[in-house]
Amino acid sequence: MRSKRLTFEEKGVVVLKGVLDHESALLIQQIITTEIKKYADELACSVADYLASVSRWAHPCTMTSQLYQWVESLLKALASEFIGESVKLHKINIISKSAQADLPVPCHQDIAYSREDPYEFSLWLALQDVGLFDGVLEFLPYSHREKIEPAVDFWFPEFMDNRQTSFLWQHRAIAVPVQMGDAIVFDSRIWHRSALNQSGRDRFALVTRWSRINYQSPTEIPERVPTSFGMWTCAQVTQSLLQRGLEKCFQHPVNADLATYLDLWQQLLIDPGKLPFDVDKLQAKKALKGVFILNHAAAQHNGGDAQGKVYAHLWHCLLHPLSQWLNQFSSSEG
Repeated sequence: MRSKRLTFEEKGVVVLKGVLDHESALLIQQIITTEIKKYADELACSVADYLASVSRWAHPCTMTSQLYQWVESLLKALASEFIGESVKLHKINIISKSAQADLPVPCHQDIAYSREDPYEFSLWLALQDVGLFDGVLEFLPYSHREKIEPAVDFWFPEFMDNRQTSFLWQHRAIAVPVQMGDAIVFDSRIWHRSALNQSGRDRFALVTRWSRINYQSPTEIPERVPTSFGMWTCAQVTQSLLQRGLEKCFQHPVNADLATYLDLWQQLLIDPGKLPFDVDKLQAKKALKGVFILNHAAAQHNGGDAQGKVYAHLWHCLLHPLSQWLNQFSSSEG
């Protein structure tokens, strides 16, 4: 383990081979797929529709709770042996990159999203083989020595991953394919991304976040910089736009929560009547359904969108044209 730890300290990332045997990996897969089926049934949607909207589950949920004791005992012992000291568990996540949600996750530093609870390293445990076309993880070695940048808001609909297209990334970044049961250990400060899943195969990973007991968290973690419509603002903006749209487009003022607005708009778009602005109603209804599923999954299953695709789809299909129309309407009233 010492040589692996030295590589990790130098480069910021290392692979531990065969951390989990195939039988155990298959058992965890079964737990995940069983719970996802239950989750989809609870929301009265298909598994495919559920996975199109939800690609991350955080602890606590019924999925991670079944793994918690194993993580806190055996996996904790491995993390402690690897780092050479006692460790503290910060987070447990299940992350998927499925045929329904196959998009890349842009370059980012994990620690920038954990300002309130900084951790030192992640242990990314592959539950299937992850080849170059299965949404492989990519890292920029040695970049954990760079300063910590503000959290990247890749939920912003017009976001461009300029770092990934840079000369440095194209010539220095490495892809890290792994086999079922292997673990990628990486520093919370290292720049990394996951590629497009081109294989059509589901890819699940058990991701745990750790620090040494005496870990001194960096003091220079920047504050978040919210965008106008992104990771930290999209739900509030969506609720406001849908509420105003109901009042101005349909003369149907309602004071309710986001779930109610999503449901009402899905029903209203079934009506053949013409909207005062141009949208593809089929795509708009699909996008509303996606956010509806995500919203309920967040509340009931501690689920989330690891790729930032769900709200962005709604923005392009409905919210942006609605926002433009509302602005014109307000101007004409003024």
